[in-house]
Amino acid sequence: MPVRHREEVLNTVLAEAIVARGLNATPESIRDHGKQRPDVMIAFRGLRCVIEGKIADVVNARATVLQDATARVEKGVAHLAIAVVYPKVLRSTPFDRLLEACSQSQLDFAVCSERGASEWRSGGIDDILDELRRAHEVLSRDDVVQEVAKKLDAGLQEVAEILFEDATVCDRLIPLLGIGEPENEETD
Repeated sequence: MPVRHREEVLNTVLAEAIVARGLNATPESIRDHGKQRPDVMIAFRGLRCVIEGKIADVVNARATVLQDATARVEKGVAHLAIAVVYPKVLRSTPFDRLLEACSQSQLDFAVCSERGASEWRSGGIDDILDELRRAHEVLSRDDVVQEVAKKLDAGLQEVAEILFEDATVCDRLIPLLGIGEPENEETD
């Protein structure tokens, strides 16, 4: 009878292969009160990292898994998330050879962070972990919050310059925003 592994089996094997490389990885296990846990959780240099996986024979596997990984970062579940697409041959690999096959397979993957998603790449598990290290270095080196604050400041500066040039707009905005001198002490 031919073997047909579920995605969860491949996620567990991937977590096992990552553990064999010296990292602390845990596959999805128990669902917490109806909340789905990430496919694989990795504690990596103080960051929460997750891997979301799909098998290539799933319709729109890349788009679906990238959306899942991106959502993990956007919802604050992880600092970094990796979208992984397993080759479809792994679905039918006998279980006793699955760890070795997974470790030697070329996987499609993209790394997601607060900066967005990387381009899709193809490589082995070591390549994925190398990308994870690089993404960690980028996050450590670049203060993402500081960059966002600079962009926000620049945008507000542009708005202030526009408003400064048109006193009528300012006069109309002051009461709407509730700023300025109170008319009397009772309405303070």
